[in-house]
Amino acid sequence: MESIEKNRTIFINQEAYGTLLLIENQILGSFNSLMDEDEIAEVTLTGYLKKDPMPYAFIFSPGGNRNQEVVKSAKKGDKINLIKDGVVVGEIKVKSSFKYKKSWKHLNIFGANSIFNKESKDCVGSFCLSGKVKIFDNTIKKAKDEIARIKKERNIQKITALMLTANPFHRIHERLVRITIDKADLLVIFLIRSSKEDRLSFDLRYKTLKFFVENFITTEKIIIVPLKNTSLFTEHKNPELECIAAYNFGVTKVVIGQNHGGIGMFYDDNRAYTIIDRIRKDLNLEILVMPEYVYCDKCKTIVSTKTCPHGQHHHIKYHSSTIRTLLRNGILPPAILMRKEISAMILSELFPNRFANLQKMYDELFPNNGILETHSYEEFYKELANLYQTSSLT
Repeated sequence: MESIEKNRTIFINQEAYGTLLLIENQILGSFNSLMDEDEIAEVTLTGYLKKDPMPYAFIFSPGGNRNQEVVKSAKKGDKINLIKDGVVVGEIKVKSSFKYKKSWKHLNIFGANSIFNKESKDCVGSFCLSGKVKIFDNTIKKAKDEIARIKKERNIQKITALMLTANPFHRIHERLVRITIDKADLLVIFLIRSSKEDRLSFDLRYKTLKFFVENFITTEKIIIVPLKNTSLFTEHKNPELECIAAYNFGVTKVVIGQNHGGIGMFYDDNRAYTIIDRIRKDLNLEILVMPEYVYCDKCKTIVSTKTCPHGQHHHIKYHSSTIRTLLRNGILPPAILMRKEISAMILSELFPNRFANLQKMYDELFPNNGILETHSYEEFYKELANLYQTSSLT
């Protein structure tokens, strides 16, 4: 094998890596190469490439003097290694090198979420590369193949997708999962990255979501796909990309919230449309826009604001930022907001050494059978939640 030192190399950041991973696995469209000038021109002019909807062009123009020297001098057929954090993570087989045009700025998939991701800012060079991409990570391919396998083996017709940040995973998320799974042969939950400053870690959010699925849902009807390496779907600002990605995983229906950012509205022949209408038509994809859900203290349950007859003054809303504030300050959220087991998992990770003597606290607060046992912080918070739910003295 040719040594890394002898090969030409380009250094990429996490965001570029995640986008390349999606491109190679045909998640953003059936086209899976970095685009040349003619392909970029077609996307710019029509919004499509070979009949595929393309809201963004795959324009690879890595910034930095060192990277640009490699891009500028690249010739057709060259193999260029991609390095992230000092490790070779993939390669590009060069088709062409060409000049970057400023008019492409807002059409570049590598800058589609730059407003939320600092890594995407100021990373565009003066020259671009087109060519075939190969990324060595196969997690996306495995997830896509697994969905295809299940679809074939079970002769599944309806696959529904939910894209969740789950930051944190609360009762409304539970309700959405249960509602969507009832009318689907298979539910795919895409866990996406968050840019919120007080966000919970991706791994912790994945852990809580996985716990819920494995303990409270029929697991054979759900697949969790963690989209950890990209922020393209962060904060739900681009529903068009979300729908395209879900469709290319084999999904037939996408469920989104009515307050979903970026749905937008445009006019064609004096008629109002949204991006959702265009995607429905282009991909023959069913898209369901869900209403807002709240807890009503009159109905005594979670309800839709469209069907509940009581006013907002009876509604408890599920603001993720407020729930995170409670958790960040070490306060156990009420069970009406979050399942106690999930709250316990989060608090035990956020405050790993909170008490000088956890065992003493546990023994003095909770009933026991007299046998000395060692308890974890997670167990402590679950038992504490049980005390909060005791009703005879409240």
